[in-house]
Amino acid sequence: MLQLVYKESFRPKYIILQSALFVFFLGLYVFLDFEGNISYQVMINEFGLFVTVAHFVLNIIIAIASAIMVSYSIIGFSFTKKEVSGSSAVPFLSFIFGLLTFGCTPCVVAFLSAVGIAFTPVILPNGNLPFKLMATAFVLIGMFWVLYTIKHTTCKIK
Repeated sequence: MLQLVYKESFRPKYIILQSALFVFFLGLYVFLDFEGNISYQVMINEFGLFVTVAHFVLNIIIAIASAIMVSYSIIGFSFTKKEVSGSSAVPFLSFIFGLLTFGCTPCVVAFLSAVGIAFTPVILPNGNLPFKLMATAFVLIGMFWVLYTIKHTTCKIK
């Protein structure tokens, strides 16, 4: 089934979908970087070129993985007419974690306090880079989970 979904992903309508999803997710995460740091130039001045490049590379990785998760789930659904197991929960949790870690620090602390998690981070190093690494890991785990479930889905194409 995974090979079928992979081959289908190269059809023009799915290439357009994947490109649009990539641009959307990359734009979202770049926006969230700017929300916390105003611009990449400010990030370079405050954290250095390496940290800023690491942020942007992680944004690209997350955007690619998110686009693959969403588009492969849609393609898999078109074949089986049933949702890929975990395709809604894992990406949703990864997306929420991404929003929480890339946004401004006061917003994150206020949100977590509102839902009952009472802690205050003293310093979030390198513009939340360790948390972005964790979010990247969660998104990649979600992507591999979606790929695994697609691979182990039986498909009855007529």
